[in-house]
Amino acid sequence: MKVAVIGGGTSPEAEVSRVSATQVVDGLKPRHDAAYIEFDADLPANLLRFEPDVVFPVLHGVPGEDGSIQGFLEVIGLPFVGSGMSASALAIDKYQAKCVWREHDIPVLPMKLLDKATWSSNTCEEVEQSLGSAVAIKPRSQGSALGVKLLPDGGDLKKALDEVFESHDQLLIEPFKKGREITVAVLERDGLASALPIIEIQVLADGEWYDFTNRYKAGASRHVLDPEMPPTTSEALKRFAVSAHCLLGCRDLSRSDFILDDDNHPWLLEINTIPGMTPTSLFPDAARGYGIEFPELMDLLVNNALNRR
Repeated sequence: MKVAVIGGGTSPEAEVSRVSATQVVDGLKPRHDAAYIEFDADLPANLLRFEPDVVFPVLHGVPGEDGSIQGFLEVIGLPFVGSGMSASALAIDKYQAKCVWREHDIPVLPMKLLDKATWSSNTCEEVEQSLGSAVAIKPRSQGSALGVKLLPDGGDLKKALDEVFESHDQLLIEPFKKGREITVAVLERDGLASALPIIEIQVLADGEWYDFTNRYKAGASRHVLDPEMPPTTSEALKRFAVSAHCLLGCRDLSRSDFILDDDNHPWLLEINTIPGMTPTSLFPDAARGYGIEFPELMDLLVNNALNRR
């Protein structure tokens, strides 16, 4: 099978995307004719030249993970790995995704959406009155924790918002929730979505969290497979991850990130429709914990896409 692996682009996560895409190409090569294609203005011509049977987008952030490349591939009729245009656009929008999940009793934190053009100092008072002074500030549509600012002990909210608004137009504000960082991967096989083993993320440096640097720096974090927790909690985490995947219309694979608080109550933070495939990424670790090695995982995903032709 000829597989075009698309990576790179112009997002802040482009370099990470290239690393992921290289891993995917290497994983496919034992069984398939796989080639890397950069996400740039020459992409259409390069796809026509290569004539792939399947396209594997390995794009992180915007544009690419937001439905843009998915819509293009749907229009030209090329089967591709992963969620379609509508699900991709919905999943990367943290606010809209959480509105869907909340309507279906998946636990999400209270939130406020702020717009750069309309917010004011009065907004800060409203946020603190409704959410408290300890908050997490997140871009509405961004991945890999880029642009996230945490105020775990409260602080100057206006100053923090000013800083993040310099590079983002809309922000999601949530209460800061202390707890264990948990991720649950979902993989579809034979049309059925199921959860892979739960992973707890432990950042090794004191006083740090799972930010962009600690996600991709070798040795900065530890992935604990099947961490200790009550059976009812692990069952709930898996059930919520599969439900989050299906409710948004996701396809093939996803990874949902949670905070597990001191009462073992899970809170769904976000879903990733194109999980990282770098050497430090979580999805390959979860698949391996289920007994699926990386080349087998890549083969399964491209065959999923081919079967939808």
